[in-house]
Amino acid sequence: MAADWDFYALRVDGDPASIFVDLDLDAAAPIEALPNVAYLRIRMNAPRPDGLSSQEEYDALIAIEDTSTGALSNGTTCLYVGRNTSSGNRDFYFYVSDIARFEANASACMKPFSNYQFQTGGRFDPEWSTYHNFLYPPARDLQRMMNRRVCESLEAQGDDLELLREIDHHCYLPTAALASELAQLATAQGFTVKAIHEPWEKNPMFEVHLMQFARPRDIDEPVLLLFEACSKLGGEYDGWGCVAAGAPGAS
Repeated sequence: MAADWDFYALRVDGDPASIFVDLDLDAAAPIEALPNVAYLRIRMNAPRPDGLSSQEEYDALIAIEDTSTGALSNGTTCLYVGRNTSSGNRDFYFYVSDIARFEANASACMKPFSNYQFQTGGRFDPEWSTYHNFLYPPARDLQRMMNRRVCESLEAQGDDLELLREIDHHCYLPTAALASELAQLATAQGFTVKAIHEPWEKNPMFEVHLMQFARPRDIDEPVLLLFEACSKLGGEYDGWGCVAAGAPGAS
């Protein structure tokens, strides 16, 4: 099964948190053969004051994760789906066929790490609600992830993300009137409307092609503005792009 791991920051029970999750499972879940969610909770020995993991403890926590997920997650009776770090704990989440067997195997995995306190547990979750409602990012956070990936791709090309340049945005709306409404809203916020395209065979929606001059480093604010506007109008924000600037060969 393919995997697409990424992370995002949030607050859990009012405290700072970081979730690392396999995004690809959203399309496959729930998996009927794995109806139970189970967890392995590690109490960190040297968390930061805000309850997140520290650089001091990085290697030890990675060793625990590699050892436990490598031994437990076989894709048929146990599947590692994500982790949450908050309040001085690191919780590894799995979907499993048998909770008791998972707990016994997880306890065995922790024997080499006797200096760490840990807990295991699980519950029946055939709809994979823990994955969908807790681990998987809300739409705004997912869009931030996509923004970060575009920026990372630009940096890999040698881009200087601080350089101002033309950035294109693509939005889709269900009617001409709503496309016009979005265009007016975007214009008032400093965007330029490059084109409004009529629906065609493979896409029955109206495309609003917008442009702005901005820095990729600051992309979250304008993208989320368009994202929320599209959502309110019953449309979709389809992403942004630009030419790499400051890279070898870039103009």
